[in-house]
Amino acid sequence: MNPRRERQRDFHQLFRFLLVGGVGFVVDGSALLLLVHAVHVSPISARIPSFLIAVTVTWWLHRNFTFGAARQQAPSIREWLFFMLANALGNGLNLCLYWLMVWKFSWAPLAALALASVTAAAINYHVSSQWVFRRGS
Repeated sequence: MNPRRERQRDFHQLFRFLLVGGVGFVVDGSALLLLVHAVHVSPISARIPSFLIAVTVTWWLHRNFTFGAARQQAPSIREWLFFMLANALGNGLNLCLYWLMVWKFSWAPLAALALASVTAAAINYHVSSQWVFRRGS
């Protein structure tokens, strides 16, 4: 493939990754706010279930939309766990930064979630594109 087409394909993949990340943010934020305001779970405790829901949604969308080659195999718990493991650094940073901003600096849950999500996105894109959903694997 010529370099220009490859760059264009990579740009479209990055765009789709960011779009899915936006959907993940909305899912994460909605679940978080629902747990905090409707179920009265603390913003710290609510972050784990909201995070797991969002990660599951983004895994599904990445495998079916962002990284089309992943569709060649059936989805599995093993692949989801691999996605979680591969993204552990970015996801860990996401959770730690969120908890720090809420607990130490008293940020609103949604503002802390936005900062944490944007910070982790670059790490997660690199790991997902190079390890989890790489072409030809």
